[in-house]
Amino acid sequence: MIKKIVLSVLLLICLVIGLYVFAFKAFSPKLALNYCAFCDPNVLNMQTFYEDELAIALCTHRPILPGHSLVIPKRHVERFEELSDKEILQIGKVIKLVNEATINVFGTASYLLLQKNGKEVGQSVPHVHFHYVPRKMGDDSTAKFLISMFLANVKPPLSPTESRKIADIMKEAMESLPPQNMPESRL
Repeated sequence: MIKKIVLSVLLLICLVIGLYVFAFKAFSPKLALNYCAFCDPNVLNMQTFYEDELAIALCTHRPILPGHSLVIPKRHVERFEELSDKEILQIGKVIKLVNEATINVFGTASYLLLQKNGKEVGQSVPHVHFHYVPRKMGDDSTAKFLISMFLANVKPPLSPTESRKIADIMKEAMESLPPQNMPESRL
């Protein structure tokens, strides 16, 4: 009984924090101007660890857990259904590579992929992006994950130095993957 009450309180706290974050992001001046962080060269320079002719992988500035990355099409596309078949295939390949590199760097075992289409479902950047959120073996607490997810949005973002350090570590891990796993062109 007490466990249910504690879980309910934690979920309520997460919901309140989530609503606050959603409202904050929904009224952000950058969003009002149709700003796209994933088309911003400053963001890309700071966070990118892989790039080819169709896709980019970058570390997120507000990681839920260590190794949280994003995979995006290089071309500005707002919704999944606007991607070409070639872009979808390449993004899938890059997600597999990110997974291999993340296992090597962070010792992870599983991952969650999340992709939103439209502001009505919480898409905060108007550019297709796949969140790759890794989990370690035995880290299967849904409550802890939900708390981490909401706290990631209220904590300050990583500094440019922290972002570049993680991106450099992931870039090195991507470059150390066997050549047969890599697409023909890469960063």
